[in-house]
This record gives sequence, C-alpha cells and structure tokens, in this order.
Amino acid sequence: MKKVAFVSSVRAKFLAASVVLLLIPLVGFLFVRELAGYLRVGQEQVAVAAARLVAASLSDRPEINLRDTGAAPATNEMDAATQERERIVAMFSVSDASTVAALGNAYLPDKSVARILNQSGVREGRIWVIDARGRVRGLSGALHSAPPPTATSPLAPLTMIARAVMPWLMPPVNNILDDSDTTPQVLAQAQRSALGATSTEWRRLPLNVAVLSVAAPIWQQDSIVAAVVVEETDSPYRNLAKNAAESVMVITLMVFLVVFVVLFGFAFRLAARLSRLQREANRAIDAQGRVRGEIHATTDRDEIGALNETLRAMVARQAGYNSYLEQLAARLSHELRTPVAVVRSSLDNLRAGAMTEEDRIFLTRADEGVARLSQIISRMAEATQLERLLQGATRERIDLVALVGGCVAGYQQTFLRQRFVFTSDHDAIHVDAVPDAIAQMLDKLVQNAIGFARAETPVTVRVAMAGERATISVENLGPLLPDDPAAVAALFDSMVSNRAAESNEAHLGLGLYIARLVAEFHGGGIEAENLPGRDGVRFVVWVVGMG
Repeated sequence: MKKVAFVSSVRAKFLAASVVLLLIPLVGFLFVRELAGYLRVGQEQVAVAAARLVAASLSDRPEINLRDTGAAPATNEMDAATQERERIVAMFSVSDASTVAALGNAYLPDKSVARILNQSGVREGRIWVIDARGRVRGLSGALHSAPPPTATSPLAPLTMIARAVMPWLMPPVNNILDDSDTTPQVLAQAQRSALGATSTEWRRLPLNVAVLSVAAPIWQQDSIVAAVVVEETDSPYRNLAKNAAESVMVITLMVFLVVFVVLFGFAFRLAARLSRLQREANRAIDAQGRVRGEIHATTDRDEIGALNETLRAMVARQAGYNSYLEQLAARLSHELRTPVAVVRSSLDNLRAGAMTEEDRIFLTRADEGVARLSQIISRMAEATQLERLLQGATRERIDLVALVGGCVAGYQQTFLRQRFVFTSDHDAIHVDAVPDAIAQMLDKLVQNAIGFARAETPVTVRVAMAGERATISVENLGPLLPDDPAAVAALFDSMVSNRAAESNEAHLGLGLYIARLVAEFHGGGIEAENLPGRDGVRFVVWVVGMG
C-alpha cells in the first residue's frame, strides 16, 4: 500500500486552508483601528466646541479685564499683600499644583476667570486662560489618564491572558501625567491663536499617551486679548479602542481555535476513512488481481460512503469474474474432452481401413493435432485441480532436501539427454508443506529450465536455508530474461509464455503460474533473475522453514 506523505495529505491541505482563518483577527484589528480614528476625530470636535464655548463665555465681559495684569495696581503694602495672599490661595485651589508651581510669577489668576472655568463643565482635561503677554490668568483641571475599566465579563480571564501575551495592547500609564515640559508649547499655541483662528495640536507624552490641545481666542470688542487652551488626553478613547481590540482579538482567536480544531478533526476523520478504504481495497485484491477479501459496508451517506459502496460492488463483481475465469479452464477441459475423444476414435476407425500413402500422412498430422489438443486440455485442468488441491490440503513436516533430491534423481532417469546437478547447504531442512504440491512446483520449474537450456549444459537445482526461509533455486544456461522488472513479474501470471511461436509443443504459460500458486500457499514467493555472468537465468522459490 502506498503511504501518503503528510505534506501531500488531506490533513496538511486542511491545515493550510485553516490558516486563512487568521484573516478574521486581522480584519477585526483593522476595524478597531478605523474605530480609533473616528474616536479621535470625535474627540477633536468635542474639544474644539468646548474651547469655543469657554472663549465665548470669557469674551466681552466688562468684569473681566485681560488687557493688563488682571487686577488694579496695588496702592499700598496692604493691597499688595492681599493680592499675593489671593494668588497663593488660588495656587492651592487648582487641581494641577505642579504646573502652577512651575509657572511661578507667570501665574496671575483672576477670580472671575476661575469662576467661569469652574462652571465650564470640562472635567476630563485642563483649561488654560493665557493673556496676550503670556501670563496664565486662569487654570482649571489636570491631565488624568483614565484607568482601564475592570473586566467582569466571562472573557475576562482570556483578556488578562491576551494582555500578558501581547502587552502592546494595553501599555501601563500613570494616573497623572508629567507634562511640565509641554508648558512652553501650550503658551506658544496660545500666542498663535492671536491670529483669530482656532488651532488644534496633538502632542505625544511619555508612556505612549497623546494630548489634544485646542486654542481659541478671547475677544473684547474687536481685539483679541487672550486665548483659551483646552487640553485632553486620549486615554479614555484609547482605552475604549484597546478594550474593543482585546475583545475582538479574544473572540476571533476563540472562533479561530474552535474552527481550527473542528476542521482539523474533520480532516483527520476524512483522511482516516480514506486510509481505511485504501487498506481494505489493497487487501481485497492481491497483486495478481485475485480477490482475497472484501470491502466492508458503511453507514455514511456522503461522497466517501458512495465511493465505498462503489468499490465494494466492484470487488464483488471482480470476485464473480475471477470465479468465472478460474472455472473456465475446468469447464473448457471438460467440454473439449468429448469432442477430442470422438475425433480420436474416428481416426482410429480410419486407420483400421484401407488407406493410401497420402491418407496415412494426413492421418498422422491429425493424430499429432489431437495429441497436442489433449495436452492443452490436460494442462488447463491441471491448474484448476492444483488450486482445488491446495484449498483442502493439509501440511505435514517433510525434509525438503530429501524431497527435492529424490525428484532430481527421477528427472535424471526421465530426461536421459539432460544432465542435472543437485546441491544443498544442509543435510536436512524441515518445513511444513504439502509434498505433492512442492513436487509439482519443482516439475514446472525443471520443465521450464529444460525447455530453455542450451544443449550440453546442466540444469542446477539447489536447496538452501537463509534465516527462517528455505529456498529452492533452479538454474539453466540459455536466453536471458527481459531487463524490464514488470515483464519479469508478468512471467508468473496465467497464460503468459516467452517461448517461440513456432514451438511444436503446447505451452499455455501455466507452469510458472502454478509454481507461484504453490509458493504463495506455503507463505513464500517466487522470483526470477539473470545469473551474475548473464549467461543464463535462475528461478528462486522460498518457503518458511523450520531449520
């Protein structure tokens, strides 16, 4: 049975096809990236609207003076001390004390501005009010990184595993970001808003956190006196996108694993069914085309089940056809014996009457034809009788050396013009065999060797032991076998002969076929090869020996 390599098997092809399922997580990842882009655009729009709203609330308010320092000049030391005390109180009242401390004297808060900033409703970011001289007149809020929400879904363990395996999905961030180095950028953006347009900028902070900064001008009458800068981190949106990415990755990976296992299991079951069908088909028919078994029925109703039933029916038809062929020779020999007997008796009657010389010539030719036809009939029946003999034969312990030696001695007395040589590497080799079948097999091999041996050359018969095998070899000098191994193997099929067409003897190609039947019955086989000197051929039969 031909063994299929795994690379060429159905399992490997299903495995390669299932890799296409990896496109599902890829498509989900691309979708999440698009979602993150839309979320960023939405965040910009919300931040721009918030900045414009705060700027509009601070514009054209008479109680707010952003053209000067934001307070009346101090007239005495008491007023100056009061202003300083209010500044210190404002420093401690803001959410982002570290940024205020870094600003130093550039932080000049205004109560009215602080009140409006506290009422702006912006809670997830930081709002600056910076006048035209670059002084911070109001500061509210701080930049916070929103912590990822606690997962309570059944997929939480898988999500934690995904974060552990793929840390890039959710890099850790601190609760409050250190962005003191970005203060000059905020002040510069506020100065650029003096042109009258709302500007939007993105800044990248440590730990892979982005900050959106939107600056909108504050108007008093027809002049721009200050700017509102609204800052927000992308942490909430980033966390939302990453949570979505984790969910998509986990779910799609689960789907991929489930589908992969199902497909791989289906591929193995499919391959197992095909392999079973292949084994049964190989066991059902041997190398010579004879039916030795059957293909079992199946309850599957798919294409493989239909193929199983088709092969089962084919084997059954092949068995019927083989049975017909096996009985054909016996039927023909039986049916032909009566006409041949009639012809032979008619020839005998003619021979008893008066005949001319010409009549005797024709009668002699007719006798030769009838004799040849009788020989053909006998040989056709011989193969059938041997198969029936082997079916009911009982093996017995015999000495193969003694059996073959006795047969060779008989051949020497029968074929007086042919010389025989018999050798053995053991005094006795015992095997369980059918003696008559072994003798008949040896008869066919010796007859074949005599037919092809050159004149004045011996036929050599050897018995040897190789491991647990007992071998019988018959050699003769003469024509060589074909170089094609298939042609040599075909010599042991029924009705195959390499003898010349003009041979006067009847040869149906059954001799080597009978030898093969006997060898296979005894658990062995037969092969043919040219002698090493390429001056003749050797036929070797092996059977299981007992030493």
